[in-house]
Amino acid sequence: MSAVMRYLDPGLVQRLNQLQLSARSVVEGATAGLHRSPVKGASVEFRQHRFYVPGDEPRRLDWRVLGRTDRPYVREYHEETNLRAVLMLDCSGSMLYGQTRLGTKLDYARRIVASLAYLMLGQTESVGAATFSQQVQQWLPPQSHTAQLARVLELLDRARGGGKSDVASAMHAVADRLGRRALVIVVSDLLCPVEQIRRGLARLRHDRHEVILLRVLHPDEQQFPFHSFTLFESLEAERSILADASLLRSIYLRNFIRHQQQLEQACRAMRVELARFLIDQPLHEALVSFLRRRATAS
Repeated sequence: MSAVMRYLDPGLVQRLNQLQLSARSVVEGATAGLHRSPVKGASVEFRQHRFYVPGDEPRRLDWRVLGRTDRPYVREYHEETNLRAVLMLDCSGSMLYGQTRLGTKLDYARRIVASLAYLMLGQTESVGAATFSQQVQQWLPPQSHTAQLARVLELLDRARGGGKSDVASAMHAVADRLGRRALVIVVSDLLCPVEQIRRGLARLRHDRHEVILLRVLHPDEQQFPFHSFTLFESLEAERSILADASLLRSIYLRNFIRHQQQLEQACRAMRVELARFLIDQPLHEALVSFLRRRATAS
């Protein structure tokens, strides 16, 4: 099966063709199209030098600066596209939960990333992607040309789950690569301390990026449907616990609700959009519902 068929269901593509995803805040880019922009002047106007990071195209290296300083810098220009967006995919161990008919959370999250990339590239936006666990594993700089969707799908194909999650470090690393303002969409289960998430969001918002958090959960994580002695195995550490689930259930649910409330409060305080996706919901319904709610609230 091709990557396109694996991640982009034809029925979903048909629905996406009738929808849009745009930034609510002012973004830097051209003034034509869906988005307002503070940038004036030619679309190829030089903006700044930025230190080279893996994933940048070698043709953008400034060879004169490299020759003078022996340090690799790339030249950044004001781009023709209206919006730059980066889709961040969490590939930590907890995203591997759900080896059932539903697939894993990572499977579902991959399809979200592919769908949003298809949607925005179809609007001639500039789209990039990153995968992360404790750090950024893969980085695809935002671009808007026709080959970019294939590159995003290839990145998703290479993504492998495992390891601990450090959302804050990943958000800082993406902010370092972005430079000017963009729309950053993080697709993750967000099963980590809220303070860690808050630190990452603070960096992105400080740099004036617009941020959307898409929380992907398995129904088990919201309902905790375990009632007898159960062996719980950690997906991010080498340990397991045998416990009476009926005794743990009320404690778990109380902590889960508290975590969700703290996450919602942090997002409200920093003007970050938060949406939840349960992987037992058909993706086309969940994604179309999210996009329509966002359009209505704009």
